Amino acid sequence: MRIKGWKNVLKFTYIQTIKAKSFIVSMSITVAIFTLMIALANFLPGILASGSDEDKKDSEFAEFAIEKIYIYDHTSLNIDFSVLPQIGIEFEHIEDEQTEALVYQITPGDKAEVLVMILPGSVEVHGEGVGYELKIFRPEDPSIMSNSDCQAVLAIFESQIHKANLISLGVREENVYRANTYVQTGIFVGLEKQQSEIAQVITGIMNMLISVILFVLIVMFGQLTAQAIATEKASRVMELLLTSVKPLAVVVGKVLGTMLVALTTVVILGGISTIAFFAVAPYGILGELTGIVEVSEPIITEISSEFSTVFAGFTPISILLILLIFILGFLFYALISALIGASVSKIEDLQTALQPLMLTGALGFYLAYIIPALEMDSSIDVSLFTKLSWYLPISSPFALPGAILSGRVQGTEMLVAIGVLVIFVVLFALFVSKVYEHIILHNGNRVKVKDMFKMLKT
Repeated sequence: MRIKGWKNVLKFTYIQTIKAKSFIVSMSITVAIFTLMIALANFLPGILASGSDEDKKDSEFAEFAIEKIYIYDHTSLNIDFSVLPQIGIEFEHIEDEQTEALVYQITPGDKAEVLVMILPGSVEVHGEGVGYELKIFRPEDPSIMSNSDCQAVLAIFESQIHKANLISLGVREENVYRANTYVQTGIFVGLEKQQSEIAQVITGIMNMLISVILFVLIVMFGQLTAQAIATEKASRVMELLLTSVKPLAVVVGKVLGTMLVALTTVVILGGISTIAFFAVAPYGILGELTGIVEVSEPIITEISSEFSTVFAGFTPISILLILLIFILGFLFYALISALIGASVSKIEDLQTALQPLMLTGALGFYLAYIIPALEMDSSIDVSLFTKLSWYLPISSPFALPGAILSGRVQGTEMLVAIGVLVIFVVLFALFVSKVYEHIILHNGNRVKVKDMFKMLKT
């Protein structure tokens, strides 16, 4: 009988919240931001890459003021020098007898010209020379060009030599990038499960993003409960409401109504994000990662191969567990927020009353957010703090979902962490049910925590 009428309060709270102009505007802005972020994450890497290529062509050599390169190629490689005209550099092949004269011409000269000599390597293995030697001769006047200009030239020549060498060994040109494959390394102890470096980075970023999203949904929406109760109490609407329902029914309806608003927000943002993802996936880096379009870089192949491992935790059971943790975490913070909202008689006192809760929530968030970042560095042992973030009720709602999806917490550890959160939610629910009816009718100075415990005893 003490909670009779809570459904009406829930319905009223939910409808009034989602119909409010502030909710509609904020939701529209949030949807636009999420869509823009997904589009930028997809297209921005390609735009920056193409922009950097253009910058190389336009500025790398124009800025270095190199106008002409004399090339002495004493190898049997068929090196492709066509990249030089594309970036505005004139080049000319010379013979052996011309090299010494050119060195004496370039060194004291005032022209932006260099001599590049490509020679067989002097190192021998099993009686055969291996590798190649690359030399560059520049003017002595530093105002004409610097060593950094020459380093840029050497980098381009070195890349073309590697490519020509692979082709000479029988590698087809379209497979040259495959020959320069990326090698993943890992250190194992026994048969323990170990992620690659790329998988660790992806997992860390995913856990950090999940912590941010859950913090915003749980703590920020939990504050709406306190704000709604404090506003109705200050405006005397609460007194009118209490003529038809019990005080405990008000807090139950408010908390569950706000939680339903938060879940509605999750569904809307999740649906819009999914639509935006599939809309842009056939293009850009998302298409490469998901295999929809042809991969253009070897590193993309390595990253996409790790996605199936990292996101293997997205199973129906894990999704249900994450939903349960979200609901428990929301109830934990919302019940405290409701109690704080009922403890003030003036709306201007609410922010001061909420500060301890916000500091506690921020502490739990940073504990769940920082640890995944530290775990990317294998030299730092944060296992103790990781387990602490799973078992503390102030941080477990933000830390557990990412740990479940990445497979870092399973079995007994997961059940214990969820069990601890359930116990604290039940304890706070019992505490609220005992003192809420007394403080909701209180007018005057803010009811402090010690006063609430006195009410609990009496």
